[in-house]
Amino acid sequence: MKISKKQKLENRHKIIAAAVDLITSKGIKSATMRDIARQAGLGDATIYNYFPTKETIIYGYYEDRFDEITEQLKKIKDFNEYTFQEQLQTFFEAKLSLLLSDREFVEKTFKITFFALSQHYSRIRPIKDKFMVIVEDIFEAAIEVGEIPDQVFREITIQFFWEYYIGIVIYWLKDDSDQFKSTTILIDKSIDLACTSLRAGIGNKIFDMGIFLFKNHVLSRMSFVKDHVDTIHGIKKKFMEAKNE
Repeated sequence: MKISKKQKLENRHKIIAAAVDLITSKGIKSATMRDIARQAGLGDATIYNYFPTKETIIYGYYEDRFDEITEQLKKIKDFNEYTFQEQLQTFFEAKLSLLLSDREFVEKTFKITFFALSQHYSRIRPIKDKFMVIVEDIFEAAIEVGEIPDQVFREITIQFFWEYYIGIVIYWLKDDSDQFKSTTILIDKSIDLACTSLRAGIGNKIFDMGIFLFKNHVLSRMSFVKDHVDTIHGIKKKFMEAKNE
């Protein structure tokens, strides 16, 4: 019997929720696809219509969490009026708050998910793409209103924030301070430093300096290098002629 898209989505959520509960209580290795299917109230074979393996359910969990954070940010009143720094800080703090109820599950699965071997990159890519879209939107809004200059290395900068996100989650998982105060302070100080650097256009200035050095100290010496190369070729030619005589 054909089921609706709504029912498919509900089944997906049931499977992920069941996997979170079982992996949290039993561990990744002990929680089987059959266990997950039965806890989700689905047939043993039905689960494979949604996820081919247990690992893909875990990737699905993280992908769905980025969908949720996107919706949360949309619902924040006047979020578009926040400063660049406030938007970034809100995003990262809201993301950790969203993971809080599943912290034990995240602790068991985060490293093996985000430090997976290269052959699993295709599974991480949808998660990363969702992250990049959120941060790219924040960057574009800040550039549009002139809060930060356009970044020559924008893609690399946003990539840095992806690595930063992974580092922050790992730090948070080890944080035993009251209400994760240490993580909050770390986010506050590190985001402030990053935004100060971006507002100052440090990356752009480094690029401009590199172009200046290249033009004035590399290109200007090209003729010098060419002269030496020509000399070497001349010596080599005379040597070969003498050898053949």
